[in-house]
Order: sequence, then C-alpha cells, then structure tokens
Amino acid sequence: MPIMVVTMLVLALVGSACANTVQTRLGDSGERVPTVAPLTAEEQAITEATAVPADPAPAPATESVAPEPTMAPNPASVVPERLSIQVLREVPHDPNNFTQGLVIHDGRMFESTGRFGPSTTRLLEIDRSTGATVQSVESNDVFGEGLALVGDQFVQLTYTEGIALIWDADTLEKIGEFRYEDSEGWGLCHDGDRLVMTDGGDRLHFRDPETFAPLGSVEIVLEGVPLARVNELECVGDTVWGNVFLTDMIVEIDPATGAVITVVDGSALEQPRPFESNAVLNGIAYDELTATFWLTGKLWDSLYEVNFVPAS
Repeated sequence: MPIMVVTMLVLALVGSACANTVQTRLGDSGERVPTVAPLTAEEQAITEATAVPADPAPAPATESVAPEPTMAPNPASVVPERLSIQVLREVPHDPNNFTQGLVIHDGRMFESTGRFGPSTTRLLEIDRSTGATVQSVESNDVFGEGLALVGDQFVQLTYTEGIALIWDADTLEKIGEFRYEDSEGWGLCHDGDRLVMTDGGDRLHFRDPETFAPLGSVEIVLEGVPLARVNELECVGDTVWGNVFLTDMIVEIDPATGAVITVVDGSALEQPRPFESNAVLNGIAYDELTATFWLTGKLWDSLYEVNFVPAS
C-alpha cells in the first residue's frame, strides 16, 4: 500500500479515537473543562508511532577559562649550560688586525677593526680559505668597533666618536652615518628587527635599524650577577652571543630577559698570543650554511671554524 495512504489512515484513526475519548469524558463528567484521563493502550501505541521527535535539549554552556600567562624565568635563577670549543679548521689571520667585529654574509666574511696607530679602523672582506684580504676601506679619523649587517648595508660602530658608519655590503662604499651621543660603541648585531648594542656596561641596548633611535635595554645577568664588558656580538635566532672583554669567555644571552643561558670556555684556542693585554678573544660570526661559528681575537694570527660542544 502506498506510504501516503497509510499515513492518512493512521491520522484518521488517531483523530477518531481522540475525538471519541474527549466526547466520552465530557459526557461522563458534565464539567466545563474535560477531565484528563489516561489514554487506552491502543491510543498510546498510535500516538507514539506518529510522534515527531523533539529537538534535543541544548548542552549547558560552559564558562571559558583563560589560559594562565606564560611567565618568563627570573634571570637571576637561570643556570647556564657550560660548553667548550671543538676546532674544525684553522685559517691564517692578519696579526695587525685589532678585531672588533666579524660577520658572514652570503658565504663571504667581513671584519671590522679599530684602534689608532698601527691597526687602523677598517672594514675588510676576508677570504675564508686563505685569510687573505679581498677588499678593504679605511676611516683613520675614528676608532672602529662592532659590525652588523642590516639588509644590504653594514653598520659599523665607533668607540667614543658617537658615529655609526653605514657601508654598502657589496662594494664597501660609505653611504651614510648615524649619530649617537648617549653611549660608547662596543658590540653590535641585528636580530632581524632591531639592532642590539653594548657599550661596556652591563646592558643590551636596542635601537631602530633605520634611525638608530633607542628602543630600550635589558640588564645582562649571569647567575644572578650583572655581567659587564660584553663586547663583539652575534645575533643567532632568538639569542645574542658575545665575547666578554679581557676574558676567553663567550656567552649566549636571552635578550627578552637578559639572562645568560650558555657560557663557552674559549681557552682551548691555544694559539700563541702576542704580549699585549688587549689581544684577547674578540670576533664571533655564525655561518648559517654550516651551523658553525668562526672565532678570532685582537691581533691574533689565526681564524678558527668551531663547534660549541658540552664541556668535558
């Protein structure tokens, strides 16, 4: 039998049964409002068979709980990892270079030197296979310091002159300068957004790479103690590596908190050093292609390609 005919018969039966029931109850009671009486078994079966399912009750609303904010560790409580140096390669280095900065750009190595006298302020490109100078420019009226690459330009600090020199990274032609009167110039690197700078004190200073305007600073802390004289810098990922002047120590700093998170003992570089109090480890560059570091020092006669490995 067709489904439509069955449905019409069922509805007719339900309507007839319900009408008879109501009429019986009204006639029996004589009340103005019909008395509600239980359905017969036959009526209950027909009602259940034709009932439309009710919409499910909505689930009770749950109150959203905001996640707990992630708190940066207290820099005074950070215990740094201790590493040492594994030398992979040694290359000659001009012992007249009073090294202040070292940068690798597109596989090419560049060095900033400073000092008045025999070691002048220069920006050089160095052949990493031989240590020979490929090209260089001089600025004899200033004392050169840290070096950073910003896009296709180098920014080179000066010690006390309050000038940051700007060079074309390809031709080494001077194309401008920044002026700063608020600090000395020591180390410099670029983290992709900001210039990170040191001035001999115990802070990392942040500057706008387009204007050199100050953007704030953070105290450098090694195991709860402020650490001063962090010199030549290298930005690698989210951290900053730096030499500590007059020592063989290299540190990795979290610029968000100032905490020193790694300390590298560089005394394994046992090359002969000149009898000069300032001839210390100073020069650190990271090669993204090989994930290795290059190190040298002021007036050193060698460059080293190295890995940082767990201290034995």
